[in-house]
Amino acid sequence: MVCVALVPCADTLVVLRNGGARAVAFGIHFATAIVVPISAGPLFAL
Repeated sequence: MVCVALVPCADTLVVLRNGGARAVAFGIHFATAIVVPISAGPLFAL
C-alpha cells in the first residue's frame, strides 16, 4: 500500500512541474496520497 500511495505523490510532482494549479496538485493528488494509507490501516488490521 505504500507503493500505491507513492503514485499520487508522483502525480502531484508532475502537476506542479508542468505548470498546473497548486490547488489541484495538493487538493486532489496529495490528498489521495494521504487517504490511501489511512484507508489501508483498517484493511491490514483485520
